[in-house]
Amino acid sequence: MAGNLQGVGHIALTVTDVKRSTDFYQRLFDTEILFAGEDTVGPITICASPAIMFGFRTHGSTGTEDRFDPARVGLDHVGFHVEDRDQLESWRARLDDQGVTNSGIVEDPYGLHLSFKDPDNIALEFFCTPSHA
Repeated sequence: MAGNLQGVGHIALTVTDVKRSTDFYQRLFDTEILFAGEDTVGPITICASPAIMFGFRTHGSTGTEDRFDPARVGLDHVGFHVEDRDQLESWRARLDDQGVTNSGIVEDPYGLHLSFKDPDNIALEFFCTPSHA
């Protein structure tokens, strides 16, 4: 093995509206903007919390009507692990308070899932394993 991983460093997402996505993720994850501007690709914003960093960018070919499709090659969804059911309940309440449509907590043999989507329809999930349910 090359070395031990220390978790996910950052998630970079192509979005249709950098400001709208930044606002959504800032409200949800209490992130702070580290950089907002343009580079040779186009608009980009990077924001972070102590736990995770996000990058949002729009490419020149990104259409304003484009929406994420988990059935296409690439990302299916992003799952954020939480410690237990209580934390999952807290995230459900936060999503509800912010008016974010979600699945509610769904239990299956793999664990507990709380699924929702961002403004570009990118599938996101809070999850805890069955041993912590």
